[in-house]
Amino acid sequence: MSDNYLDKLNEEQADAEALRKAERIKAIRASLHREEEQEAAAPQVTPPVQAPSAEEESFAEKFKRVKQSKLAAQNKAAEAPAEVAAPVQEQAPAEEAPAAEMPPQNAPAEPQTAVQSPPPARPTLNPMRKPREAWANTPHTEPRMHTDPKKKKKKKKKPKTLGQKLRGLFPEKGDKPLEIVRKFVFLGSLVAIVVCGYMVGDYYLDLWRSRMEYSNIDDIYRTYTPIITSVEDDKPADDKYYDLLPGAKKLLDINPEVVGYMTIPTIDGDPIVALPVVQAEDNNKYLDINFKGENSRAGALFLDWRNSFDKVEDHRLVEKNSDNLIVYGHNMADESMFGALKYYRRNENYYESHPIIEFNSNYEQYTYKIFSFFLLDAEDDSDTEYDCWNTLNFDDEEEFYDFVNEAKRRTLRTNDVDVKYGDQILTISTCNTDVIGNDRGRLILMARRVRAGEDLYSGTKGSKANPNIKWPNVYYESRPNEKYDPAQFVPYGPSTTETKANIEE
Repeated sequence: MSDNYLDKLNEEQADAEALRKAERIKAIRASLHREEEQEAAAPQVTPPVQAPSAEEESFAEKFKRVKQSKLAAQNKAAEAPAEVAAPVQEQAPAEEAPAAEMPPQNAPAEPQTAVQSPPPARPTLNPMRKPREAWANTPHTEPRMHTDPKKKKKKKKKPKTLGQKLRGLFPEKGDKPLEIVRKFVFLGSLVAIVVCGYMVGDYYLDLWRSRMEYSNIDDIYRTYTPIITSVEDDKPADDKYYDLLPGAKKLLDINPEVVGYMTIPTIDGDPIVALPVVQAEDNNKYLDINFKGENSRAGALFLDWRNSFDKVEDHRLVEKNSDNLIVYGHNMADESMFGALKYYRRNENYYESHPIIEFNSNYEQYTYKIFSFFLLDAEDDSDTEYDCWNTLNFDDEEEFYDFVNEAKRRTLRTNDVDVKYGDQILTISTCNTDVIGNDRGRLILMARRVRAGEDLYSGTKGSKANPNIKWPNVYYESRPNEKYDPAQFVPYGPSTTETKANIEE
């Protein structure tokens, strides 16, 4: 059978014939497989070799010749240097050869061993696909249509610029709804963090500036007016000649509304308070203004506008001092102003380290001894109300002792500091949220002036926690099991038995 003859065969007939031949080969293979199984099971007897039929022999020879011709054509195309070998379409074996090429049927069959014919090539579905042998014989210069994906070079992504990264934080066209929501939440959180950080930083920066300012003022004042360590005999106010203290002159040059200077010293350390005290026409001016008149969250210490404290003209006292001087100040987070006073409640040893208050006017140096410190509800209008900041003077001895005994009932720690009618009282008020909370809580320190010739620390040692504290009613609302027992309190009183009995009633 020649190659020209195979090319002229009809494609449809060749496919049909190839299917028929494939079925025949399957049958031959199945019979051979059965024979091998029988031979393995049967005794070892050499069976006679049966020659294949003429039809089978003819088909095997034809299949072999067709395959050899196709391989020769492919090799010839691969060896061409100037051309690219065209894809060879696999074809099925052709029809049977002419009768002239087949041996006569009556010819004696030569003995042959059974040969397993190779399976026919499958029809190629893609006419452009080359057989495996053709690809193996194709030179490396021939372009392939299918490349190995593993050998593909990955394109390197260019790094994003800073501007692209920043733009990516904002919603963009094509973003999914969840991505847009996520970006808005992130941006909102970022703005909140920046704003809160700015507010906190600005708050503490303002406090730091305030501390530096007041530290410089304290250096100026203490250069000319040292802290006193004892109290000398005091002359009557009518006969006293008043002259400005050297430190007060320096403060008046900065602010003419200054009325004094307050210091709360530590027995063996630096003072916890060392600040000037001013007085305005109302109690709101210095809430957000410092001693120099500048805006400041810390504000300034100020004396109640209703108080009279060493008002002097021509070196003579023109108005009697108030019986109860009230000084206000902020409770700052960095412990500036009155921020350190909270430790009178939190630390049981704090009182004995800081029992003295020095409160100088512009003309005289005065020292006070703390006898009570307690917490109040500023909005209390019940039977536990105690608005000590509204009592500036006492009409008589009974009113004085009522006021003092109410402070002693509420003190967090008891001590042996005595209070007598005629002692000037100093009340310090600042905010405190330890127990009452919100803006209603107040921490009050109450002291009386040290008498002439008296030891500064007499009665301040050996303080004890008060087991029977009188709290405002808001405290008992959250603690129904606690209550105040008035029978346990021993009040102060006047020297006469009759007046003392009236107070106890």
